[in-house]
Amino acid sequence: MRKHSLLKTNILVCTIILIGFFITAIVSYRSNIGVFEKDVEHVSTLATEGINSQIEAIFSRPVSVSLTMANDHLLKSFLTEEIKHPGNLAYITKMQAYLDAYRKKYNYDSVFLVSTRTRHYYHFSGLNRTLYEGHPENVWYYRFLKNDEEYSLNIDNDEATDDSITVFVNCKIRDANGFIMGVVGVGFKVDSLQKLLHNYDEQFNVEATLINEKGFIEVSSLKNGHEAVNFFAGNALSNFKERILETSEKPQTFWYSHGDRDGYVVTQYIPELKWHLVVENDVSAIRSKFREQIAWGFFIICGVIALVLFAITSLIKKYNAQIVKLTVSQETEYHRLLHSATEELYENIYEMDISRNRAGGETTRRYFESLGIGADGSYNQALEAFSRKIKEEYVAGYLDTFHSTHVLDAFEKGIHNLSYDFLCSDDGSNYHWMRISAQIFFWHSDQSVRMITYRKNIDAEKRRELGLLEETLKDSMTGLYNKRATEQLIAEGLENGKDTDRKHAYLIIDIDRFKTINDQYGHAFGDEIISEFTAELKSQFRNDDIVGRIGGDEFAVLMKNVDQTENIREKLDRICAKFARKEFGKNQKFHVTASIGAALFPEQGTSYRELYEKADQALYFSKTHGRGRFTIYGEEVSVSDTSRIDQRDMEALLHNATDGIAKLACIDNLSLLYFNDKFAELTGAPDKMLSSLHFSGWSLIHPDDKEKVQQAIVRAMPEKTPFTIFIRLLHHPDGHSIPVRISGWFADELYENRYPLFYAVVTDLSDIKPETEKQG
Repeated sequence: MRKHSLLKTNILVCTIILIGFFITAIVSYRSNIGVFEKDVEHVSTLATEGINSQIEAIFSRPVSVSLTMANDHLLKSFLTEEIKHPGNLAYITKMQAYLDAYRKKYNYDSVFLVSTRTRHYYHFSGLNRTLYEGHPENVWYYRFLKNDEEYSLNIDNDEATDDSITVFVNCKIRDANGFIMGVVGVGFKVDSLQKLLHNYDEQFNVEATLINEKGFIEVSSLKNGHEAVNFFAGNALSNFKERILETSEKPQTFWYSHGDRDGYVVTQYIPELKWHLVVENDVSAIRSKFREQIAWGFFIICGVIALVLFAITSLIKKYNAQIVKLTVSQETEYHRLLHSATEELYENIYEMDISRNRAGGETTRRYFESLGIGADGSYNQALEAFSRKIKEEYVAGYLDTFHSTHVLDAFEKGIHNLSYDFLCSDDGSNYHWMRISAQIFFWHSDQSVRMITYRKNIDAEKRRELGLLEETLKDSMTGLYNKRATEQLIAEGLENGKDTDRKHAYLIIDIDRFKTINDQYGHAFGDEIISEFTAELKSQFRNDDIVGRIGGDEFAVLMKNVDQTENIREKLDRICAKFARKEFGKNQKFHVTASIGAALFPEQGTSYRELYEKADQALYFSKTHGRGRFTIYGEEVSVSDTSRIDQRDMEALLHNATDGIAKLACIDNLSLLYFNDKFAELTGAPDKMLSSLHFSGWSLIHPDDKEKVQQAIVRAMPEKTPFTIFIRLLHHPDGHSIPVRISGWFADELYENRYPLFYAVVTDLSDIKPETEKQG
């Protein structure tokens, strides 16, 4: 009986152990596979984000440079004058120097220009060749002209650099009418992209490939777009072609199994390039090793069963201890692998258990201790502790983004990635830009929502980005803020000062008689005066004052935090005196004066528009009382004694005028720039027709009277004397003529800085009968 009982006991124990082994093996396998798959997903996603970020950095600058060149007035001028210099060596050399300057400045391998008029292909080394349609090397050019894109990318061999395979960024140059004048672009060798992909392949054990919308490989670590290789031909991913080629903004991820090959794929569409980034992680070998380990485990457990029959209790305890140890080692190994795979991309990586508001691993608990809240402190406490290193204006955004309640809410909405950029400091004084990216996921093992955070120092990248933004706010000639930026910055500064006791002074500064300088000495000399005047003007103000150019020879300044009006008067007096004494010009010396109008915040206005109108009236007073002086609104000038009319009164006068009022520019076609309702009624032409850019002022005048108008304009233009003429206007659309009197005078301004302007008051004489008819 004992033997039978022992046998039954042994059989029962063996059965229990075998069942336990199989259950443990399955659970362990699934747990390991789950950890492994999460690791693969995280690593593949990080690799994709890293490659995408690097590609954006590589291509953003060439695209920006190409667009800048395409809008360069100097380059457009070259193309306009090209037909006048056929084969001229000096012209070609000038073009070569221009292109070579861009190549050297931005360290590109190639910079070129194609003229649509002559089909000449200019290169930084000179006139390279002429492009003919039908030649296989020129297909890219004619295809680009026919599509609607303003810029495009193509990979081709560059004949000008020993036929090396090059990525070209091409951009269209358009004239004022929108017609294509040429194509300009830059190129850099494709091996830099291949090297980038190769580095990621080696570092993350993935295969990264860039393919176009048709599925052909543009760039990989071993191939380039010049070879025309179909990515899906003979590939295990051929069944997923439509999914990979989706143009969704979000990355596409999926596991696949094809034959004896298993893997994980992340695809990201890059709209700027119209390419798809495919990152594939082949896990076939690792899955095979997992299965081998399970088989070996089975054979080992059979030996263990024999020992268990002799020492059941001790071996069960030992086995349980091993299970606990294995579980802990798996988590530790997981964090080690994750940190090792991403340490070159990010400074610190931590895992948080958001559901339980605590650290998600031993590394994170040690980090909590370094923050002074203890290893068992809550995640939100750690968030508050770290926020003390962040610059004050970014703290609220940081806390709102990563607070546990917001993370859980984002996860419920299907948002799995969070990111926030901010300035932080380790010593409280030296700040640098930091980006925290977070990935939220559901951890099946303990049914919790978890988040992994990655910190990255983006100081250099952010400062380059802010530098580019700063360039868009600057006037290209003077380096000062342009009109739009000036108005916006001053308006924001005034808005921020409304709740304080700070006082500011708004100035409008205008160079006196600048039109005369342009007329007598040319625009080049005028530009030279503007540049030197700008440098002198900027030197007169503090770094935190806002100085901008709001017109050709007109500047605006916001003097911040001024003490009292007397100090402003002394400052403006010194500025006017300084300009009056200084000689401008390099080869030819010239004295200029400047008139200044000033308005004070908040006494004379709290908005930009209020201060501008009053400073403009003060400037007008300075201009009409001797020039070369300054006027502060309210001291010598006010609304009651200025000769200007309020804008609303002016609009009422123009609307109710019994005469037609028009403003015309002396271009070849006598362009109509402004008209009132009476003028439109007098001519019979609809407003839409009169306001058209293609409408000619001459078409309003009877053909027999055009010469009379031309003669009157020519006589009055030099001295700007008023003139009066009697002519006939054509009434649209029936074409009958109306006798009118035109009283005109030239204004002290130019259209587009080159065409004289004059105003005209048109009086209808249809109802006035000749003297002979009255007497009859």
